[in-house]
Amino acid sequence: SIKKEELLVEDNKEEKERFELSRILRFALVSSFILLNITFSADVGVIASSKFKLQKDLNFNDKEFATFNSITSTGRILGTFIYMGLLTRDNRKLLTSVCLLASCALFFSFMFTSHKFVLFGVRFLLGLSRNFFQIYVPVYVDQFGVKPLKTLMISISNITSPLGRALGFAIGTALGESRWRYSFAVVGLILLSLAVLIICSPSRYFSAGATFKGYYTKEGDGKSKLVVNKEENKRYGDSVFEVGEIKMKKKGGIDIDDLFAILKNPTFMFSTFTRASVSFIFDISHLFIKDYVQNGLGETNQILLLSYYSIASGVGPSVGGAIGGLIITKVGGYEHKNSCKMISIFSVLTFITTFFLCFTDKLLTFCISLFAFYATAYMFYPIITGYAVNSLNAKQKGTGYSFTILICTVCGNFPGPLYYGIINDRFKATNPRLAWRCSIFYYIVGFTLLQFACYYRYRDLAKKEEEDKKKDEEEMKEIESKIGRASCRERV
Repeated sequence: SIKKEELLVEDNKEEKERFELSRILRFALVSSFILLNITFSADVGVIASSKFKLQKDLNFNDKEFATFNSITSTGRILGTFIYMGLLTRDNRKLLTSVCLLASCALFFSFMFTSHKFVLFGVRFLLGLSRNFFQIYVPVYVDQFGVKPLKTLMISISNITSPLGRALGFAIGTALGESRWRYSFAVVGLILLSLAVLIICSPSRYFSAGATFKGYYTKEGDGKSKLVVNKEENKRYGDSVFEVGEIKMKKKGGIDIDDLFAILKNPTFMFSTFTRASVSFIFDISHLFIKDYVQNGLGETNQILLLSYYSIASGVGPSVGGAIGGLIITKVGGYEHKNSCKMISIFSVLTFITTFFLCFTDKLLTFCISLFAFYATAYMFYPIITGYAVNSLNAKQKGTGYSFTILICTVCGNFPGPLYYGIINDRFKATNPRLAWRCSIFYYIVGFTLLQFACYYRYRDLAKKEEEDKKKDEEEMKEIESKIGRASCRERV
């Protein structure tokens, strides 16, 4: 008799070598990529902690210092177009190694030069190399993440910016403002230590065509077996490894058919524009909170504002991302249709916090509301990244996430501050709170787009669940039929 939950398949040496995969190494690699993104954001914290001494040592005026900070965005935009094409090739380990080693060298270069134009170039190239990891890390986590922890890890991968800023600020504070060059070198050393594990890992752990099966090895009848266990597959589903099921291009470039398929994917498009609209608000809240608190709330205690805002902007996203990731993991992960219901609930909680942000008069209450806004927004913000990436096939993921970064920059990061500035210049004298309120209530756009994203994601997952169920039943019938015919031949 054959048990429905366990089917034995004889193993051979070649098959075993082809399919075995170390879950520990995959977990270590995914963790390393997340730590990379955290470390790449540390330079912002280093600059913030050493601003006055750095500006004095490099003889920067305010305009030059602002350029020094913002020029990385130019590199990121250029990188989006470059990596959109390069990630269609199956050479991702080479790209990872080159960008990582180049970034290490760039961080160490702060030790040896004070020429402003050279440093502008260094910051530009850092933005260019960092953009590869911003695009590739969510794709890597979605493809190679160990399933029981995949949702939590993709949530953490999307809160790396606040964690990185906190790391850089801690390094800069610990070494002292006058040793800002050494702070950049420490960031470079952290990157270099992570590079050792990543570069020394087998190339198959970077293959764009890698897929995972629900098999594991088991000793039985005196020899090794491969076991297909349906119950284990529901929980893990990734114990062995197969490379090359999806053939990638030998030459780089964007496949027009893939690009049109991405643009016609409603889950991906609604998730992407939701991210852009939320990024729109995040950038405004980071750049203009001081202006709003001074002119809108009439609060002039900058030390108190800095203390409250550091907690709200640093701890809020981390707490929200962790709690959201744990809850979504508990309901089956972002690959389960139940996640769509929870994401809608999180978005409603965020919508409620916007009213407190706009109509409170006290600094403490305002910062508590800001903390709640960041926390509830980051409950769903990382998960919709998983929705966008997971809705694409392996060939489309690199191009798709590059497109996401581009849309978030063009439709979120760039117009947000401009939108606030135009309204504030026009109405600041008569209504100093209007620009802030108009900006925060822009969340209505993101809230609406998110509901559409959840609807289409739920529809797609329900359809996939039904197809998988039918496929399992057909495979079971076919295997039982083969075993039945084999038993008949033995009796004859």
